[in-house]
Amino acid sequence: MNSLKRVANFAIATVVIGAALAWISGCAANPHPGLGYTFGRAWNKTVGGESQQTNSVDIDMSGVMNVEVDNFAGDVVIHSSGKEKGTMDLVRRATHGMGHHSESEESLKEIVLNYEVQDRGDRKTLVVNATTTHSQPWCQAIDIDIAVPRLGVVIVRTSRGHVMITDFEDGVDIETTKGDVRAATNTPVHLPSTILNKEGSIDWRVPPRSAGTYQLEAINGETQVRALSGTWLATDRRNDNDSNYGSLNKGSNLVILRTVDGDIQVYVGKNPTEMGTFID
Repeated sequence: MNSLKRVANFAIATVVIGAALAWISGCAANPHPGLGYTFGRAWNKTVGGESQQTNSVDIDMSGVMNVEVDNFAGDVVIHSSGKEKGTMDLVRRATHGMGHHSESEESLKEIVLNYEVQDRGDRKTLVVNATTTHSQPWCQAIDIDIAVPRLGVVIVRTSRGHVMITDFEDGVDIETTKGDVRAATNTPVHLPSTILNKEGSIDWRVPPRSAGTYQLEAINGETQVRALSGTWLATDRRNDNDSNYGSLNKGSNLVILRTVDGDIQVYVGKNPTEMGTFID
């Protein structure tokens, strides 16, 4: 009788563990930053049947470039390289779950990316659009890494992905979900910027002589301001741990940082781009 009970318990445990692993590796998995996200991605690549396809593109460009990215899902990294040409590294990903590797691999061809360099007045803009025609787009994503000679205005729309913008010379306009956002530059910021996130944190890092009127709101999270250089003046007596309205160096340009289920950190000081690897 005890033997039968042990067998039954083992069978139940096997089903529960199998269901949990299938959930982690399947397309319903939630790619949330942190240990769970890292483990989930590693599992997907080794056992979960994730398929990947990588390629790189050289883009003829020079001077200060604006960049606009509209991505249906995936990480977006944009940075200034200081080189004479631009590059774009792409990683198409699909994870349909354990035992569905062939289905994932076949679906990669449905991820379509188009780009063009547009002339807009005295500055050119790299416009990137990534879409999928697959019936289960939540099983797919494309990671985009763009390097330009010099980076001006940046606009990013994505979901289920991190966003990292480094060494921009003008403002940013970023929206994502289920991923962290980091915007860091060595150029003082004096233009409006907006970052909206959900289920992820925001890290805003700018150098001395930056200025702006800041609105920080973290629902189910906390805000932190470390102004090591310049003057930060709180402008709302209702400020608390999850909201912070303030003025940096009496600036009038509006900087809006808002997230749900995440934290917001603002750093003003020397060497804002010197930090560890991007959070994953």
